[in-house]
Amino acid sequence: MAKRSFFWNLAKDTTANVIIISAAALVPLVAMVGGGVDASRYYMTTSRLQAACDAGALAARRAMDQDDFQSQHRTIANNFFDQNYEDGQFGIENLSRTYNGDADGKVTGTATGELPTSLMSIFGYDEFDVSVSCEADINISNTDIVFVLDNTGSMQCASDESSCSISYGSNPSDSKLRDLQSAAKSFYDTVTAATSSSAQVRYGFVPYSSQVNVGNVLYAADSSWMATSATYQSREANWENYSEWEPTGSATVTSVSFNNGYWYQYADYDWETGYNSSSCAAQRPADIPEVVPSDISGGTLISTSGGDPRTSTYQNSNAMIEYWEGFTYYYGGSSGWCAIGYYIYDYRADVTYTVTEEEVFYNQFDDYTYKPVTFDLSTLYDDNSVGLPTGYQGANENHSWGGCIEEADTVATDNFEPIPAGAYDLDIDLVPSNDAERWKPWLPTAVYYRYTDGYYPWSGSSYWRTSDYDSTEDKYTVQDYYGNPACPREAQRLDEMTETEFDTYIDSLSAWGATYHDYGMIWGARFISPDGIFAAANSTAPNGDAISRHIVFMTDGVQSTGQTVYGFYGIEYWDRHITSNGSQSQMSDRHAKRFQAACEAARNKNISIWVVAFGTSLTQNLIDCATSGRAYQASDSDELDDAFTEIAEKIAALRLTA
Repeated sequence: MAKRSFFWNLAKDTTANVIIISAAALVPLVAMVGGGVDASRYYMTTSRLQAACDAGALAARRAMDQDDFQSQHRTIANNFFDQNYEDGQFGIENLSRTYNGDADGKVTGTATGELPTSLMSIFGYDEFDVSVSCEADINISNTDIVFVLDNTGSMQCASDESSCSISYGSNPSDSKLRDLQSAAKSFYDTVTAATSSSAQVRYGFVPYSSQVNVGNVLYAADSSWMATSATYQSREANWENYSEWEPTGSATVTSVSFNNGYWYQYADYDWETGYNSSSCAAQRPADIPEVVPSDISGGTLISTSGGDPRTSTYQNSNAMIEYWEGFTYYYGGSSGWCAIGYYIYDYRADVTYTVTEEEVFYNQFDDYTYKPVTFDLSTLYDDNSVGLPTGYQGANENHSWGGCIEEADTVATDNFEPIPAGAYDLDIDLVPSNDAERWKPWLPTAVYYRYTDGYYPWSGSSYWRTSDYDSTEDKYTVQDYYGNPACPREAQRLDEMTETEFDTYIDSLSAWGATYHDYGMIWGARFISPDGIFAAANSTAPNGDAISRHIVFMTDGVQSTGQTVYGFYGIEYWDRHITSNGSQSQMSDRHAKRFQAACEAARNKNISIWVVAFGTSLTQNLIDCATSGRAYQASDSDELDDAFTEIAEKIAALRLTA
């Protein structure tokens, strides 16, 4: 019999079949497991590489001030890549990453490497080629941006000064205002570089201090929004009506009785020639015992007759009468000179005289009442000036209006959850329809302080009068007291602006006045709200796409209020629109809460609020106002520029595009 082979015997031996089957099954099993492991390693590697590539591209684009990609930006991209993917991670070999930028500012990147396989190598697959790409760009869509900018007096200081000399209209070269102007221009450049050709980007401005200048903007939009009458802390002149009987002609003296006493006044004489002593003496003039002036007046009324006119008899027991005493003086000489004349004296006398009189009526100034006064302002908007009877002794005087306002009516409370129905000032979508809702012109030359006679507005609250006060004193107006009360640059509604227009506006800002954050935020919100007074212009964009809305709020200090500051709630100590007692502490607390109420109202309209504290601490009040994560602190001009640039990039939607 032929000898059978091992494999023939094995095949016929059913007891060994399991070995063959197991060996055959092991091959696909290894392929499945190895493929899964290596595929998982491949996808994890690719995912991490993509994230690292993206991080590098975003970091480089964020660091670019303009569209110019330079070597330092490539270094930044590489560093961010390396921080997110370590060389050799997952066993990758020959790792390479490259970043570049194009003329439009788009950053592109690639990352490649070789990933050795594990189990799949037994099937002839030794490695995978791994490659990813990434792009990052800024490409802004429809966007509205309102800058609410602190223009208070401290903006004249440098960022490293705790105090400085402040003067009206000053803007030193190292001031925080200069730094702000520079940072705002960088902001504009950043956004412009990222703006899509089909997008609308608009800018608005609300400079604020202890006022906002929005009146002319409002009147131009709708004249009915501004009040034609308003009540101010001012004054009224009081008059006394009386009559007097006054002479219509000369008096007629009816009797004269001399009293004791006379006073020499002067001599009146002439020199003549051709006399001797006796003939000169014979020329002595007779005495004239009285010369009564025709304008004699005064004395006691003795009797009258007739109606009007009437004839009146008066006795003046102390009238002044002239007495003329004649004299001559002979001087011989060759021509025989003779002085002929009078010595003239004043005598006291008791005189009775009659005169014809008529009754004349007068309205004489008595005093002022310092109090709230309602004025007719219907002619003010013709030329931004109005005549009011506030001058000396009630004289009409002209008051010019610079565009700042007094706010709509409000409620003196510290509870704004919810905002009370009567607090029209905190309604950012208010469209006035009655006097309580209308805005009033701010008139510092017509607003008077009310204080005790003999003192001054700065003498302190113990001398301030809260009730109507009568006085003959010509007291201080706000204009008198402050010299140049703060009314910032006129605010600007949202509009597309060229670089020149933007720069011209930002360079026109000046710093003066106290710090009222709520004023700025209220009007920043009104200027950007899609509803309210500017809804027709703000609700939609021309291309029909959505609008991204942002308020950039910058301040260099904490809120600073004053009892005697004439803001757009009047003068708080006297008007009590915000407080119940006019106190400084209550003012500070309530203005801070009103600021938060305005911030919340804006955020509730899906308006992003970016807050920058410049040269000052980032207080909790400022942090709470900002949209979450959008509050910044800048200590100097470089940090301010960085903050504005970062905000611009985020507003411009820095993002991965591939």
